[in-house]
Amino acid sequence: MAQEQSASRQPTEVQWRALRESEARVLAALGVPVAQHDIEIAGELFHYIEAGETRLPTLVMIHGRGGSAGLWYSVIPLLAPHRHLIALDMRGWGLSSRAPYTGERTGQAATDWWRDGALAVIDQLGITRCDLMGHSLGGMVSLAVALARPTLIEHLVLEDAAGFGTHTPLLSRLYFAITPESLARVTPRPIVNALNGFTDPHKQGMRVSKRDLDEYVYQLTTLPGTDVSGVRAFTEIVSLGGVHFTLRDRVREIQTPTRAIWGAKDQVVPLNGARAGLETMPNAEIVVIPGAGHSPHFEQPQAFARVALEFLARGSETPVTETT
Repeated sequence: MAQEQSASRQPTEVQWRALRESEARVLAALGVPVAQHDIEIAGELFHYIEAGETRLPTLVMIHGRGGSAGLWYSVIPLLAPHRHLIALDMRGWGLSSRAPYTGERTGQAATDWWRDGALAVIDQLGITRCDLMGHSLGGMVSLAVALARPTLIEHLVLEDAAGFGTHTPLLSRLYFAITPESLARVTPRPIVNALNGFTDPHKQGMRVSKRDLDEYVYQLTTLPGTDVSGVRAFTEIVSLGGVHFTLRDRVREIQTPTRAIWGAKDQVVPLNGARAGLETMPNAEIVVIPGAGHSPHFEQPQAFARVALEFLARGSETPVTETT
């Protein structure tokens, strides 16, 4: 019976195709070539997108909770001239498979599930050295990758990363407990689109149409199967009851040069809760983007890309400092 219920929640072929085509419309408007790829690993499908010349250093990008590779759209045109970009869809999100999360009901196991999926793709692509960038939950997964495979990463960029703070604001916990996916399925479409106002391309100087972005985000959020997959795993890390798991006690082991880029107004993963952990990392620094919230790469893509690229161009370790 449980298997039948899980199967009934899986997307149909029509739904998969609609999301893929929606992502393709967004990517086609970026002004740089972006390719969509799927690879099968041990019977599981993983999706990723690729941009930039292969001769350039590789930058692997990991999105946040409920996101996708395509939601890096705002900075892809800015980063692609300088890096070979590989943006992954994590297990349970985007166009990667919705295999039910059946691991142990612990935050460690859930984090390892995403970490192992990311490493499986990296290994399948033959990547032995790269820069790594992660946003929010993707930042926590990036920390886990750095701990598991320290020789893999040249530079680590953490954008408003989970994995440090032991608390998150009540409104954020309530939102995650209700789940954005459930809200989107029962909320009138115009309201859902309005809530996605941060994706307004005109504010970012982008050529992507707002209509195409709204369609992409709506299909991404309402695609079935997430409740038994990504959402189920995420509740082992954060729920209404609070933050259940962090990597705070282990991040001091990460020797990789790291830049943490944070929105000054982040109310999902506030910097004041993450700072203590960040400052234990021997080769990390913090850069705050004034006026930005939880997703500077959406909100201020030019500033985010400038700060990220300046760091990625460095060849030496840097001490903990903070700039604005």
